[in-house]
Amino acid sequence: MPRDPTDILTPQGKLQDIMRRPNLDVVMNLFRIPRAFAVSGFGDWDVGQHSFCVAFLGLYWATFHGYDAPRRDRLIVMGLTHDLHESATGDILPALKSPELRARLDEIQGRFLQGLEVTPDAALAADLKALDRIAFLYEIRCAAVRDGQQRARLARFFDEQRAMLMEFCAAQGFAGVDTFLRDMGIVGLQERQE
Repeated sequence: MPRDPTDILTPQGKLQDIMRRPNLDVVMNLFRIPRAFAVSGFGDWDVGQHSFCVAFLGLYWATFHGYDAPRRDRLIVMGLTHDLHESATGDILPALKSPELRARLDEIQGRFLQGLEVTPDAALAADLKALDRIAFLYEIRCAAVRDGQQRARLARFFDEQRAMLMEFCAAQGFAGVDTFLRDMGIVGLQERQE
């Protein structure tokens, strides 16, 4: 018989109970969960920093694209809460997420959002995915600034991730992404040295 993924004891109590009404301890736990990229030896970001970065980028993105205030606010809330499940599960590399695991993580995420009375806006899902990737580019850039020995390797990784972002944004019809990245100071590591 499959085990209920919410039948897990956390420092705040049983996951199935705290998901119904996430308390501040659960939410702030995001700032104690290291990003998988950091665990892999690059940088020192945690999930809370990443989520906060996605939300702030959402603020700039909404202005850049001329979104009205309600749409901007929904995007910012989505950015803040998009990885809330990781307060219980930790950050897991995308390559390790099987379809079954992804479904369980989505279920946990959905329950957390219900507990906070947050309803994701499906019309902003592509924006959120772009912002998630842009925040990761910023994280890579920050790691390269701190770790000169890994700079060349991180520069290649940055360029690969940037190409994937640009391909995604082109497919979604997002215009001006190069300009947005420059405005945010999220440029290639070679460009940054000049």
